[in-house]
Amino acid sequence: MRLTPSGEGGSGKRRANASRISVACRGCMAGTLLVLALTSPARGYVLDDHQDFDFRLRAYTEAAVAAEKSEPQTKPSRVPFQLIEHRNFFNPELDGKLTRYQPFHLDDLSFRLALWGFYDGIYDYGTGQYARAIESLQGRLSQGHTNTGPITHTDTLIDPRKEYEYQPDPVLGGYGDVPFRINEAYVNFTKGPLFVRVGRQAISWGESDTIGLLDANNPFNLTLGVPGVFQDIDEARIPLWTLRGTYNLFESWGPISSAYAEAYLVPGSIDTTVSPLPLPKASPYSPPQDDPQSLVAGLIPASIGQSLVKPALGGILIGLYDHLPSRTMGNSRYGFRLGGIVARDYTTSIWFYRTFANQPVPRFLALDLSRAPITTGGKGKGPTQLITELVHGLENVFGAGTSFFSEPLDGIVRGEVEYFANEPAFIPSENIPFERELRAPALRKLLKALGQNVPAGIDFGTVPHADILRFEIGYDRFFFFRPLNPYNSFTWVTAYVGQWNLTETFTNQDFRFGGQQKLTSTGVRTGTNAQGLTLQNISKLHTVPTDFVDLYPYESFVQSHLETAYLHGRVTPAITAVFGLDGTYAIPVGVTLRYSDSLLIDLKYIALGGNFNFPTGFFRDRSQLSARMTVLLN
Repeated sequence: MRLTPSGEGGSGKRRANASRISVACRGCMAGTLLVLALTSPARGYVLDDHQDFDFRLRAYTEAAVAAEKSEPQTKPSRVPFQLIEHRNFFNPELDGKLTRYQPFHLDDLSFRLALWGFYDGIYDYGTGQYARAIESLQGRLSQGHTNTGPITHTDTLIDPRKEYEYQPDPVLGGYGDVPFRINEAYVNFTKGPLFVRVGRQAISWGESDTIGLLDANNPFNLTLGVPGVFQDIDEARIPLWTLRGTYNLFESWGPISSAYAEAYLVPGSIDTTVSPLPLPKASPYSPPQDDPQSLVAGLIPASIGQSLVKPALGGILIGLYDHLPSRTMGNSRYGFRLGGIVARDYTTSIWFYRTFANQPVPRFLALDLSRAPITTGGKGKGPTQLITELVHGLENVFGAGTSFFSEPLDGIVRGEVEYFANEPAFIPSENIPFERELRAPALRKLLKALGQNVPAGIDFGTVPHADILRFEIGYDRFFFFRPLNPYNSFTWVTAYVGQWNLTETFTNQDFRFGGQQKLTSTGVRTGTNAQGLTLQNISKLHTVPTDFVDLYPYESFVQSHLETAYLHGRVTPAITAVFGLDGTYAIPVGVTLRYSDSLLIDLKYIALGGNFNFPTGFFRDRSQLSARMTVLLN
């Protein structure tokens, strides 16, 4: 199944095949849930007499409807109670203990295999605007590992259905060949103080209560909006093929006890998986952007389009190119950590790791005139390509964290700080400088003949970098409040999370938020001064930095979660609140009904709103109601 943009072929056969596949998927999922729901009580299936092998399963089906009318910037639009999601999730797990069968005298030899299956049915039934939206995309959306891929068209066209409908395995097979993910597949070895784990696994050294700002060892699925709000944070984390080892150093040495050293390596020649690219218009959780091709109307006044762009350039095609890291050892991720208990009370660790930034940043490639009439002697029909490349850059992270029980506060106090060095960042006039696109040699020569002098220089965007200090201060406790719950305690987890852009503070560079334009009454700003320009002053075209959402030197938010249990644990209400200090909020409120040990029902309302700012304001009109049925075998 492959997205075919306008002018590159039809899609009727692919659409028919997708429909048949979707019906089969829905039938399998519905049948599985029904059979498993009737299995009571829940249990894991033990596969041998020694109970060395057992099978468990978690599966759910979830439907969500819009809880408010979308604003003009959200494409496609939606209205209250319109179905915006029918997510089906399937997570079987097989664990095995091989210690009794191995001749190597290991203390432990075991393995784990867990699959991760996902299917969202809104593209095949129910709400139809999302299927129509991805079929109507005109911009060229692609991905690849080379610098020249989008110019030579040796890249791979992105299929929004694969990204959003079932999310294929990012490593195994070709693009989208495996329509599920081998989520965990590893073997454990233990001998004395040494523990080794080899295979696909997840590592989390940073705090991730709700929004995992400090949790950057592994990439996250960004196609469902903000991880931790629309999707469970652990479900959004993408495991990697990793070699990991832990060594217990000593039990006691002065004030330090239970000390250990840990290290891991994700070989870049095997796995350079990064966060999947959120696509415009493709999903209810897409960023507030229109089809990239719609940018042309705001960039090219009609007079210039008729007199210059059409005859000389053959038109303009907007391209969005996700430049994936090449699979080389130079792109390996790795980390080292030392930890232990200090003074018998303080669970403390320090670490360093190298990783890819979770949020890619855009930059312009040089204007592609390879098919334009002005570079082919009039033989080429165009179009000229204006390509925005998404860059996934490596960064170094230094961190430390501690937690302890405080008697005066009667709870757990947590603290963590991480220094993100050389993180790819966004300054509009550097990443996407429209004025530099005019410096393409053939176009510059043409403009000079028209009396427009464009200065020479580089004709592409560059990526600036920033050093950012991120931290979290948390407080967790159990407490009783008898008027609301006379029998069970409340669990309260809360934290203050912040980030300080040291580079902006000490260099006065004006960093903005990842290419997101500010709002207008009908959409978002273009980011240029193009409107009002004519052929007589086109050389004055330039990027307007204030058209983009600011990312202040210091950003912070408070996140808090409160829950309790009633009726012997059968009813568990919970509320989470994330308040950005720039005026944003996200408040998921829900209740879990435990019908039996094997069947859970979740009802949830997610309220979002506030300013169009970090961290959740870009989805401020995406409030929703959802219901989920989960089946467990455990």
